[in-house]
Amino acid sequence: MSEIDTLQKHTENMSDYSPTFDKAHPNAKRLMNEAFYFNPIDEYGPFGNDDGADTYAGFQEWRRTNKTKNSKEFLVEQISRWGYPTVDYNETNFEKLKPYLKQSEIGSRLLTGTDASIIAIAFGQLYLEGTIDKDFKELAKTAIKRELIPEMLLLWGTPYGIEQLKPKPDDPAIVERKEKLKKMQAVLEQLE
Repeated sequence: MSEIDTLQKHTENMSDYSPTFDKAHPNAKRLMNEAFYFNPIDEYGPFGNDDGADTYAGFQEWRRTNKTKNSKEFLVEQISRWGYPTVDYNETNFEKLKPYLKQSEIGSRLLTGTDASIIAIAFGQLYLEGTIDKDFKELAKTAIKRELIPEMLLLWGTPYGIEQLKPKPDDPAIVERKEKLKKMQAVLEQLE
């Protein structure tokens, strides 16, 4: 039994808000062919972290009545509803991100949450429709690129500036996160 089949058995009774391999668009099945994409508790997957899961659930509902609208409209609504500060969605320079990160004690958490939302919308659209709007796909590529910045990887899961809590680059969690981000990045590249 494959890893995806095993995961399917565990998630059969979950709500429609949790993507499953068997309900995915055929193109999503082809591209999202590893279990972590559908694992509802894998923090490194597009739907397994809190922000990603909540965003996907909201996006799925929103998309039913907004099929022709740009997905970025939902993102802006979601971030605003959560009260997250606005960040330049196209910024990947860590030095320029520092003021955002320092706005609050949980600045790194808010930025990672914003990026998780972008990733969840992109992979949610792929899951539902088999494609991602070109401009939103670019936004998702940028979010992944931002999360792959070495300093961002080291901040993952820790409040900004608390040096003693930062993991090391070879920490297994950081290695796994980086690996899965790169796999998602590769899927986005295949949609060219």
